[in-house]
Parts: sequence; C-alpha cells; structure tokens
Amino acid sequence: MKNTAKFLISKLSIPSLFICRRENTLLFLLAMLAIQSSVEAAEAASNAVGVSGNQSTINEDTYFESIPNVLTVSRLSQPIADAPSAVTVIDKETIRAAGIIDLPEIFRLVPGFYVGINAGFVQNSNYVVSYHGMTGAYPGSMQVLIDGRSVYEPLFGGVQWSELPVAIQDIERIEVTRGPNAASYGANSFLGVINIITQNPSDVQGNRVSVSAANGRNEEFYRYGGKSEDFSYRVTLGRREDTGLDNRNDYKRTNMLSARANYQINSRDELEFQFGAAEGVREEGINSVLRGYPFAFPHMKDIDNHFELVKWHRSFNSDNDLQIQAYHSISNSDEVYSSGNLLFFSKRVAGVTYRPGVQYQMLDTGVTSERYDLELQHTYAFSDALRAVWGGNIRQDKTTAPIRLGIPDALNFNLQRVFGQVEWRPYKHVLVNAGAMVEHNDFTGTDISPRGSVNLKLSPNQTLRFGISTATRTPNLLEEKFNTRIITPTNQPNVSFMFAQYIDAGNLNPETIVSKEIGYLGDFDRVSIDARVFYDVINHLITEANASFVVPPGFVLSNGSRGPQTFANGGSLYIDGFETQAKFKFSPETLLIANYAYVNINANDANSKEFKYESSMPKNTISALLSHHFNDFWDASLAYYQVGAVNALGDASAEPINRRWDARLARKFSAGRWHGEISGTVQNLLNDHYQEFADYNTMRRRAYVNLTLDF
Repeated sequence: MKNTAKFLISKLSIPSLFICRRENTLLFLLAMLAIQSSVEAAEAASNAVGVSGNQSTINEDTYFESIPNVLTVSRLSQPIADAPSAVTVIDKETIRAAGIIDLPEIFRLVPGFYVGINAGFVQNSNYVVSYHGMTGAYPGSMQVLIDGRSVYEPLFGGVQWSELPVAIQDIERIEVTRGPNAASYGANSFLGVINIITQNPSDVQGNRVSVSAANGRNEEFYRYGGKSEDFSYRVTLGRREDTGLDNRNDYKRTNMLSARANYQINSRDELEFQFGAAEGVREEGINSVLRGYPFAFPHMKDIDNHFELVKWHRSFNSDNDLQIQAYHSISNSDEVYSSGNLLFFSKRVAGVTYRPGVQYQMLDTGVTSERYDLELQHTYAFSDALRAVWGGNIRQDKTTAPIRLGIPDALNFNLQRVFGQVEWRPYKHVLVNAGAMVEHNDFTGTDISPRGSVNLKLSPNQTLRFGISTATRTPNLLEEKFNTRIITPTNQPNVSFMFAQYIDAGNLNPETIVSKEIGYLGDFDRVSIDARVFYDVINHLITEANASFVVPPGFVLSNGSRGPQTFANGGSLYIDGFETQAKFKFSPETLLIANYAYVNINANDANSKEFKYESSMPKNTISALLSHHFNDFWDASLAYYQVGAVNALGDASAEPINRRWDARLARKFSAGRWHGEISGTVQNLLNDHYQEFADYNTMRRRAYVNLTLDF
C-alpha cells in the first residue's frame, strides 16, 4: 500500500495531469499519506489487541455505517467513492440534529458554501446560498433541484428559498455536488448542484403534527401518509411566519401544500405524481439605506406559485430502465405599491429646473414566470464493467415583467439538450466516468459541457479521484433582456423624467468554467474523510457596465450620479483551494461532523477587481456538528459555524470574521399509539451581534421550541 501511494505521488508531479497550485497539491498528498500510515498503524494495533484476547475486538457493524449510493452526480446510482465529482450527503437525521427550520441554513454544513440571510434590497426576505464565491444577492451559479425538478428562477437567477413548497419534515436527504455538473444538468449547474430528495410516501404512513414557536418565528405543519395496495401517498399542509431582522423590511408569511403519490402499476411500471403550492406575503423595500432612491419604498407584495409533476418509470430488468418526467410550474408576485416622496428631487438642465409633477407614483413591478419541462432518461448496463445513461430534455420558460423587461407580453426562453454518461471499470481498482451535455438555448446558441474522471481504489476503503469538468452559465433575464424605465411627469409641459436603471445591450456570451481536482476518500472504522484540492478557471465573466444610452427627446434622465447600466463579458477568475469533510464516530451514541474550506480567488482585470470578485468568498470557512444520544429518550447537539471576512457582490458590504454557536436538546416520548419529540434550539447561543452579508443584517440570538407528534 505504501509503495502504491509513493508511486502515485511521483506521477502526480507531471504538469500535464493537473495544473493546480503545487504547494496545495503537495500538502494534500502528504496529508493523505500521513492519514494512510496512521490508519494502517491503528489497524495493526487493533488487530494486536483482538489477538491478545485482553479486550474484545471492535465490531465493525457497530461503528461503520455504509454510505448510501448517490443519484445526482452522474444520474447513475453510485457509491460516493465511485462518483465523478465531490459530493456531500445530508440526511434527515443530520437536518434534525442541526435544529434547522429554514432550509438554506443546512448548507452551512457543506464545505465551501456561504450562506447569508436577507440579501439585497429586492427580494429582501431571501437567503443567498453560494459556493466558491461570486456571492451576491441573486447568485445564479448554483442549480437547485427538488426530486430532479429545477427550481432555478429565470428573472434574477437563483432560488426563492422561502417560497419553495417543501417541508423540512418531508426531506429524506440532500445531495450536494461540489463542483460544476453541467454534464448532467446543463447550464447554470455552474459551481454545483443541490438536489433535495423527498421521502417516499410508503415510508411516512400515518399522521404527523409539527409546531415550532420562536421569538419572531412560528410554523405549523400537518402531514398524512396513506396506502392502499399498490398506491401510496402523502399530503403536507404548512404555515410559516417570520417577522425578520431588526431594522429590515423583511416580514414574510407562507402557506403551503405539497403532495406526492406513487402507484406501482405492475412489477415493471411505476407512476409518480407530485403537486405543490405556496402563497403568502413578503415585505420589500428600504427606508434610509439608499436615500435618494424612492422607487424601492417599503411595501408588501403577494406571492403564489404551484407546480404539477408526473413521472413514469419502467424497469425492463435489473440492467435496463427508462424514465420520462414532465412538469409544469408557475410563480407569480403581485407587487403594486406607491413610491416614496418624489418632491425631494430636482434636476437642472440647460438653465431649466425640473421637478416631479406628482408627489407619489404608483408602480407595478409584478412578475409571472411559467415553465414547461419534458425529460427522457434511459439507463442500461452493458456488463458488470460498463454502464451508461443518456437522454434529452426540452424546456420553455415564459416570463412576464413589464416594468423590468420593458414589454407588456411574455418573453419566451426555449431550451433543448441531450446528455450522456458512461461508467467503465477497465480494471478491478480503476473506474472511469465520462459524459457530456449538448445544449441549445435562445440566448447563447449551442454549448457543450464535457466531464471526465478516473477513480483509483488504493484499498477497499480508500479512493483517489482525478477529475476535470466544464460548465457554462447562461445569462439570466436581468443580464440579457432588462429594459427598466420608470416615467414620471415633471412640472414642465411635454417633458417627463425617465429613471432608466438597466438598459441591456444583450448578445452576451455564457460564462465558462474549467474545474480540475484531485480528491481523496477514506472510510475507516470510526472515521470517514473526503478531501480535495481544486483549481478553477472562469472566463467571459459577466459584469455590470455603463450603458450606451441616448435620452429620447422629451425626457430628462433622473438617475442621479449612476447612469443606466448594462452587462458585458469581461475578464477571468482563477479559484484554487482545499476543502475537506470528515465524520468521527466516537461511539455508537456520539458523532462529529467537521468541515473546512480554503478558497482563494484571483481576478485578471481591473473591472473584476472593482466588482469585488476576489473578496466575494471567505478564504476560510469552518463548520462542525457534534451530536450525542444519552439514551433512547434524550439527545443533544452542538453546532459551530465560522465564516471568514467577506465582501460579497452587489448590495453587500465588507464584513469581518464571524462565529456562531447553536445548541439543541431533545426528548422523545411515547404514549400508546402516540409518539413524539419535544426539542429546544438556540441559534447564536452567545448572542454575538454580528453582521451577515451586509451591515444592515444584524444577527441576534433566536430560541425556539418544536413539538412533533406521530400517530
């Protein structure tokens, strides 16, 4: 084993294999060799103890929990050690132990992730979730799926986390691909993919009631799961209400319904149906944060959305299956409100002073987005050593946003793509993954995103992975199609003010990324380790620029010092670093999950530096979750999150390092057919008043109690 490791290390110095930071690569490989030597020594000592008979040998089944197969990375069901990219699996027990009530919070336990609350002045109540930088109020570089259905929003990009019709209690696990995955899921799977996998209805039979109460945060959920022969189903109803942070206009209330049913037609065919809906209100706008901008005055907006999904799965045999999925989704925001006082503003042009002709102006910034999506996927095993999956997908997005797009009708975005992945095991200890996505869309034409990896089995429980993947990010509507103009009458006849915020030139190229990595996975009796070094190059970066805009006759520009903006392709980013996640099973009752990431970003041009890309990700992030079961009734957990200094994009501000402790205590109970749990969780245990994402988001201690009943 030692000779094998030394041979691999000697080969890794060849520049043509990987262009990574030499120092990071060397440290990584030396660390892996040290871990391997330590493990071999520990195993030898353990064997010696077992042979001597003085102590009972450790039962591997007691301490070793097999890692489940993952589905998201390559679309093939694979052990994590066989996947072509790094992946984090967060199961329902981890979500429970972390005391999570807002879904984005769980991603603080993924190495390399940044999570910020209430980002931006538009969509005030939304989280920002990003990976390896380019962190802004509306991050568009992460693909998010729920049971394989994309919830990526086409207007600003990103995800409306608080509006997703999914209850945390319905989540089975979350698979997070850490790195580009456009080969499997297309453009916008740029820096990673989050796939939220919900529970099968047959696993959640009966009734569940869950109630949480906190200072400023309350929620109630009810779920019923039933079964009749080959038909199983579950229905969840829920309500959330959050008063938000101090000094922010970020109140939100959401009512939701989600349902899933599975029907086993016969031994080969299964149908799955899903439906979800959410409606509520959101508070938006600012008071004095951006004085002089009256068109984002505080107001309430109504939101509603729903989706319908049907999936047919046919298993011809154990080596051959076919799946067809179709879904429709629509989201709507009804946002009609009054501006702030306009009379503070005046502008002098050519000796004439112009003032608004009205004190207040009604605005309608509502948005409707609709999506139709059809996908076919075929999986086939040619032999024990060769498997493949291929398929195709067509999608149409229709977005209506008159004040933002400058047109009254819906704007259509059409997408077609085909994909293929191959898993080949030429030798017992060598696995090759290769695949690509070919994609055509209305904005950027045809793009190809290939990926390849080689996984070497150093031993039955150790794997070394070499991977290279590529991806593209298609411009969103904000970047490609915005034509935002607000017209206000003035005190002068036949002259109006024009507030022109974004006047997009269009015809952008997609951003591209090439990501190279060396990964190590070790799975031992009480410890599992996933570590990797990476080097990413992003080209054709899309950044804001001053628009070439000529004010039409009869108008006076009212933008102030910042003129109309557009977006243009610019320079490049170079991202390198190291990240690791580890699990330590100290005993059957005690588990520690620990994560660390170091991310270094360099920009090659002044424009990228000006837009703070180099500081858009903390260089160091740490997270850990320690959980312990005292007995069959009591358990507790303690979480720690540390985020280095960061200055994210857009509306953010420079924030120093912050640290946060969370604690949870839970007690299970039973009474006849009633089974339940009562728990108490304290977030920001030490009540550090730190800022997150920007100086207008001050975090304070929050405590809540949860009661769950099953019957």
